[in-house]
Amino acid sequence: MQRIHWFSTLLLGFAAASSAQQAAQPAPAEAAPLSAPVGTDPVVTQPAAAVEAVTNVVDRAADAAEPAAPAEAAEAPGQAPVQAVVPGTPAAATAAVAGSTAPREGKIPALDSRLFPRYDSLQPKVAFWTKVFGQYSENQSAIHSSTYPNKVFEVLDFRADAMRLDKLALARLKNDEETRAKARYNRLLEEVDRLRDSPQQLNEEQRRVWQLYADVPGERRFRDAVGTLRAQRGLKERTALALETSGKYMPAMESIFRSYGLPVQLTRLPLVESSFNVEAYSKVGAAGLWQFMPSSAKIYMRLNEVVDDRRDPWTSTDAAARHLRDDYNALGAWPLALTAYNHGRGGIARGLQKVNGNTLPDLIARYDAKSFGFASQNFYAEFLAASDVEREWKTHFGEQLQRNAPLRYDTVETKHYVPYETLRRLCDADDEVFRKLNPAYRPEVIEGKLYVPPGHVIRIPAGHASAFNVGYAKLGSSERFDSQRSFFLLHKVAKGESLGKIAKQYGTSVASIKSASGLKNDSVRIGQLLKVPPREERRPGPVIVAVGESKPSLTRAETAAVEAERREQARPAARSKPKAPRTHKVRSGQTLSSIAKQYKVSVNSLRDANGIDGSHLAVGQKLRIPAS
Repeated sequence: MQRIHWFSTLLLGFAAASSAQQAAQPAPAEAAPLSAPVGTDPVVTQPAAAVEAVTNVVDRAADAAEPAAPAEAAEAPGQAPVQAVVPGTPAAATAAVAGSTAPREGKIPALDSRLFPRYDSLQPKVAFWTKVFGQYSENQSAIHSSTYPNKVFEVLDFRADAMRLDKLALARLKNDEETRAKARYNRLLEEVDRLRDSPQQLNEEQRRVWQLYADVPGERRFRDAVGTLRAQRGLKERTALALETSGKYMPAMESIFRSYGLPVQLTRLPLVESSFNVEAYSKVGAAGLWQFMPSSAKIYMRLNEVVDDRRDPWTSTDAAARHLRDDYNALGAWPLALTAYNHGRGGIARGLQKVNGNTLPDLIARYDAKSFGFASQNFYAEFLAASDVEREWKTHFGEQLQRNAPLRYDTVETKHYVPYETLRRLCDADDEVFRKLNPAYRPEVIEGKLYVPPGHVIRIPAGHASAFNVGYAKLGSSERFDSQRSFFLLHKVAKGESLGKIAKQYGTSVASIKSASGLKNDSVRIGQLLKVPPREERRPGPVIVAVGESKPSLTRAETAAVEAERREQARPAARSKPKAPRTHKVRSGQTLSSIAKQYKVSVNSLRDANGIDGSHLAVGQKLRIPAS
């Protein structure tokens, strides 16, 4: 391991003001674009190098907070089996690119200082994170202060070690050296604190530490710094790869944000959150480009046994736009809204109230809550720095960097319950291509244990919509169905759990769990295995239909359902006597399907009402008929 001694960074404390002043200058009007290949392939695969999920800061998990529910409840459209085909065209795709700030336009957007102010107090942090994103290698670790991130004691250099060691050995070496370095500088800080009134007695190393904190007021500055050191590994390689990968999605992302009247610069937030790694999954459970936590994902998108929309770049971008819009509407400023994306809307509001402030610097300077830690305090500075690095990409990465061509596709919508493999076959795409265009589906769907439900928008390679529709129309009863496959999750009852608590956890009802599990009453025992049926699908917001669209929209089925629901809510409630439960005695030759059709109910609801797992019926058996 080579060491870049902090003697070279000694002047950083004195130069911070100068660096901050330079960073605060507006970007040149003619910002250099990322060069992009001219490609027409419907799908551009990622570079061969795999990108691991990125946690930009060591204590991100400790600072994670659940976002509060938005002020406006999301609508839950229905799922009538209507098909809509919105084929993308080269012209539409070109329009999407032309309307974006992708490389082909020749410019990368500069941050509007009126919307995204560069507070003087944050400039040292921005300067530090600019180095993390654009200068420090992933095999370099900056040992620095968490209170004053720009105060870098030493940069540990493992680039030579990375050439000779395997990943496991390299990881161990990094961890060991980082631990030793932090311990060493903590001792130096303690020594300097003891000698702070006798600077003439300081040796060379101690004097450097003393000089590093020369601009920090207070007698306790060295003592307070002990234990605040952390190691930040560089992200230069990941950022370069992120800029290349972002070309696949950026035109559509910018179009989505414009459709909500939001600044397109916000689309650069995934540079901080995930390095544009679609597969990113954090140790605290956040997933996808936008690193949605499950709690906030359930507000803005689908998250159930069939799909995890967090993994869909297009759908999650629409959700992120609405999330950020709600944060901004609640807090009134983009620095606060962006910080709320990391810390939680309610937490930011409470913090401002507690410190009687109204800006992010007020919060950082005076809010001492343990939850508002390093990650939250640095999140906005990271966003500014990542945006600066993208705009000055030639300086950091050289002219050889190329952004991938945008993905182009057509869209179709399912009318029935259809196997995933059938949909893939109909669009004549190999498995990798189909998964990249439809990445939200759970393994249970991909493996055929569950069907793709009606009303799902499916992306297929550009130009294949007509052939898909012809093939779909010819599907027989063995490949399209009127109900979902029987599928249950197994839940082992833990101490303190009740049926009501378990039902709430899985987003289902007590009655459905009792029916699926054959329970006669509401009592459960510790260790008991319960069958939990899949939840009803609810779509919290708009569905992205095509890259070329100027504005996201609901599917026709959902639009009709929303209108029907609004009409129903507007209609005065009629007083009527509750209907008596219906029963049916099974006759010879009858099936679940024929009985469900007779009473105009679904096969699944009939199964649930009677606790039937399969399809076998006995002549004379009495069935409860659920309300239609």
